[in-house]
Amino acid sequence: MNRRLILQLENTGLKEIKIKSKAELKQAENKKKIAKEKYERNLEKFSDAYKKAYYMKKVDFKTVRSLSEEAMEISESLELKDTLKMTRDIDEYTYSHSLHVGILAHKFGKWLHLNQNRLCNLTTSALLHDIGKSRIKKEILTKPTSLTPAEYEEVKNHSEYGYQLLKKSNRFSKTIMGGVLTHHERYDGSGYPLGLKAKKIPLFGRIIGICDTFDAVTTDRPYQKSISPFGAIKMLDADFKSFDHRLKSLFIEKIPYSLIGDQVELSSGEIAKIVFINPVHPESPIVKVDDNYLDLAEESDLNIVSLVKDVEKAEAAVKAKK
Repeated sequence: MNRRLILQLENTGLKEIKIKSKAELKQAENKKKIAKEKYERNLEKFSDAYKKAYYMKKVDFKTVRSLSEEAMEISESLELKDTLKMTRDIDEYTYSHSLHVGILAHKFGKWLHLNQNRLCNLTTSALLHDIGKSRIKKEILTKPTSLTPAEYEEVKNHSEYGYQLLKKSNRFSKTIMGGVLTHHERYDGSGYPLGLKAKKIPLFGRIIGICDTFDAVTTDRPYQKSISPFGAIKMLDADFKSFDHRLKSLFIEKIPYSLIGDQVELSSGEIAKIVFINPVHPESPIVKVDDNYLDLAEESDLNIVSLVKDVEKAEAAVKAKK
């Protein structure tokens, strides 16, 4: 650091920054590497738990508790942006989606300062929110075209199926089962299966509903291409009916700020770096392209298409176009 850099930081409104030593950075990288290995193992374990639920019609409590503990460890070791940039296989969508919703819900619970027991229960509920889909035919879940009305109604039953599976085991708490049952309830009463409104929807259901929606739209699915986290934030921000406003506002505040300094692909094909989040328009940050700064809130024809996962590959692709 020198005086010039300090003045530049002060001019952005920052009062303090955290500086990490090389040893700290190396330790953080090692933790990330271990967390990513755990992530892969967790996917395999969850796949096994899902198949057991399909064949045995019940959920093993000990297995799920172990999965929850590992998901919490992964969440603690990975920054939010690492989770959002994780490469995922579309064929493993059901498993990776459940794991990601569990990680997101854990981070959400930390933002709300939930105690350790509630945090663990929230993570477990989020991991299991779609376990009822183990009772739905795979050809419906992986159908590459729109579902028929009858198929859609069957998919909607997964909340109740999941609740019944957990109830049958007689080991899961009411708060865990409640989150699974109500994660598709909506604040205006338009959700399912009970049509609950506002605060009558349990806290876990309200949190998981936001995490579930965000992860679903930011991930490629058999029938729908993903949008960027910023596109998802814009979608959530424009929805005044579906979600608890206080919880949604907290989520919208946290997601964009976690991506400052990361590189993104713009709709123009250019690679840009996020340098500032506009608190009024968090979905439209200020980005840097080469030596130019662009305020996406003022660039109506420009938007963020995706996060850049492999910087060197993306930059090489841009140079090749030129």
